[in-house]
Amino acid sequence: MALIQNSKFRIQNLYVAVPLVAVAVAGLAATMLYARRQAEKVLCANIRVVIVDSSLNRFVRKEDIPAIFRRSGLSYFGKRVGEISTMEMERALMKRSLIRHAEVYATSDGTLHVNVEQRKPIVRVYAQNGQNFYIDSEGFIIQPYSGYTSNVPIASGNIKSPFGSGFTGKSMFTFFEEKKKSDTLLCQLYNFASYIGKSSFWQAQVEQIYLTAQGKVELVPRVGAQIIRMGTFDNFEYKLHKLEVMYEKGMARSGWNAYETVDLSFGKQVVCKRRST
Repeated sequence: MALIQNSKFRIQNLYVAVPLVAVAVAGLAATMLYARRQAEKVLCANIRVVIVDSSLNRFVRKEDIPAIFRRSGLSYFGKRVGEISTMEMERALMKRSLIRHAEVYATSDGTLHVNVEQRKPIVRVYAQNGQNFYIDSEGFIIQPYSGYTSNVPIASGNIKSPFGSGFTGKSMFTFFEEKKKSDTLLCQLYNFASYIGKSSFWQAQVEQIYLTAQGKVELVPRVGAQIIRMGTFDNFEYKLHKLEVMYEKGMARSGWNAYETVDLSFGKQVVCKRRST
């Protein structure tokens, strides 16, 4: 009998507790809603811009952000934070081909926060028709910025650009898919430059990638005066491995300027031509 009475007591307590929890949740929600509405009435008095990868590239500067907003007709100073069009601001920033990601939000202290991530170029291409552009790590085509030059390898020589003048802000892979065509050379160049960009060793070695009229690849190193002949881009990982071994063993004995050319296109061999004295 006592057990039944205790069970009834617990059930009654439960019936009392459930409405109390509901009231507490409703009260908390109302408090949060009130706080949010009050915060939205705060006037924007400050902007805080963070370029998350500014140590790697300087295509976008902090002072560029307010200028982009002004040109887009997007105001924020002295405006209630709840009335600031943060989504429109993000869209205005994303129209810049040099920006990979943008996040804009306002906080209750009246600060507009802008976080920007730049695109990461891996090679700069100088095409035969006079066009020059960067290709980034995701295959996006980026037009050069007059105020800054990224320290990436330069590709030149027998390179034809399939893009129209001023083409920017789109992946070359999306472009090829839409046009129902491809460019094997540019795709190979992208793969090669991606490999170089992921290695601190090769980033410090490769300064220029030159495509000859015969479609052969030549590299100009940052250190030394030799021309490195790769043949084609085929098996470039193995060819670079051979070159790295030569740098570690051969160059250590003979010096960086001992050879005029280093040819990696002969299977397992590295064929070097000594510089004439």
